[in-house]
Amino acid sequence: MVIDTSRSTIDPAGADINGNGVVGRRRLGYVGSLLGAGSNDPGDSILAAEVAAARQLLSSLDPRSTRAALVVFAGDPDMVDRRRGAGRAAHTLEPLTHRYERVQDALDDVLATEPDGSTHMAAGVDQATIELLGLRGALSRTDPKAEKIVFFFTDGQPTLPYGPEMEADNVRAVLRAANRARRGGVRIHTFAIGPHALEGPIATVEMASRTGGYFTPVRHPGNLVDLVEDVNFAKIDEVVLSSDTTGELANPFRLTPDGVWSGLVRLLPGDNRIRVRARTEDGAAAEETLSIAFVPQAPTPPLPERFVALHNRLLEDCLRQTHELRLRAERERAERVRQELRLEIERERAKARARAAQQRKQLQLDVEEEDPGG
Repeated sequence: MVIDTSRSTIDPAGADINGNGVVGRRRLGYVGSLLGAGSNDPGDSILAAEVAAARQLLSSLDPRSTRAALVVFAGDPDMVDRRRGAGRAAHTLEPLTHRYERVQDALDDVLATEPDGSTHMAAGVDQATIELLGLRGALSRTDPKAEKIVFFFTDGQPTLPYGPEMEADNVRAVLRAANRARRGGVRIHTFAIGPHALEGPIATVEMASRTGGYFTPVRHPGNLVDLVEDVNFAKIDEVVLSSDTTGELANPFRLTPDGVWSGLVRLLPGDNRIRVRARTEDGAAAEETLSIAFVPQAPTPPLPERFVALHNRLLEDCLRQTHELRLRAERERAERVRQELRLEIERERAKARARAAQQRKQLQLDVEEEDPGG
């Protein structure tokens, strides 16, 4: 995961990223935007949205099969060299590891450091390539059999290594870095975050295109967390888990970006046939059927440790679905009550008008017209 920590990421994301009930706004208004004053709630900055997206991605991966690393990039505009470009502008905060808590700690450090510097995208790409391939200077141990994936987050356009006035040269530097990644078998999924990144997206578009990755435009930075899990880098098109015995699909069901799937299937007492079907993006398919005997009175077998996290996430999905169903039922019940009240009012209104007409007749009252003259 490669995160842009340049100065512009201090700006507000326009959403309540840290969940404190307040949406951060630009400090000092328009003047603040000119001065780079950032958000009045740092927990709602674009950088915070990048970190939240990285955490969301991390939570969806399986540490048994997937290692993760964290790289940050920015760049000092005062270090520009017209011949060689800027100095070191990207750093590995945590090398490839199965211990995701280490990556989480590194993300904490990112949030605790105020954004600064310019946007040296090429440095970020090169640093990620170095780590994935185990090249000179890498802190990570490479695995020749592993798929090598980069999630690249940025809210800007490349302004380094040659300075902001050398736009074409900066873009060429990014494309050369993307070519180096491609030759190493690295795929880059890019996220262009916010209006500025989308005004000139050629670097992020080409970076993804040249390496066989996906380009995701994120017009509103606050949506980044929701979009990051849509990228499927396992090249799996579909997995279906169902019961031949009940004819029901698994619910809830999860398929993570790295291809790990899990689901809950309702069992009936006795023998059950559970079917799994999978299809890849290139059309390959596989299917397997399992026979499971369910004895309601039998003790629940222990859950293997490697499935505990997946099981807990499914239970969280169940709770969320139950909550949503309860809310939907409450809304529907409230609407039925309102409809019944409206009907009752109309019935009572009609009865009252009929009684009023009857009273007028009994009391021999005429409806008096208002005198226009007062």
